[in-house]
Amino acid sequence: MTRIDLSRYAPPGTNIRQEIKVLCAGLFFAACCAVLVYGIALRQAYADLFELSYLGVERVLRPDAVMPPFDVLLHRGLWLFYLLALCALANAVLFHLSYYTGGSKSIYLMRRLPQRWELVRRDITLPLLGAAICLLSALALRLLFLGVYYLITPPQCLP
Repeated sequence: MTRIDLSRYAPPGTNIRQEIKVLCAGLFFAACCAVLVYGIALRQAYADLFELSYLGVERVLRPDAVMPPFDVLLHRGLWLFYLLALCALANAVLFHLSYYTGGSKSIYLMRRLPQRWELVRRDITLPLLGAAICLLSALALRLLFLGVYYLITPPQCLP
């Protein structure tokens, strides 16, 4: 298996392993929060479909029961993924500012390189990749939640 050298796409001196760890930790936290928010909303909406029987022993589906639409249940469950994507894009600014720090001021060297777009490529490649990973993760989780929604909801209760 060939490894991609990500150091070619980051400013010199960037700890790429640390950047990946931070992104993975953010994705894990966002996924946990999304599962918790959606799980609580889905459980409450599912419980509202039923009422206790006359004897109070078993639950019976209410005749007028309708499950809320999927988007209402999901509400803002994925907002941390979008926030994380914005933070990843903001990292491009931090990458660019890193050339101005330090004693060597490597911005002057980067501007003299023969490849005209080298500075831009090193500034935006990893942030764009991180933002894309965040958005694709949000999409995958949304599709998973939608599958659970249709699996859990009784067919006669679908909106």
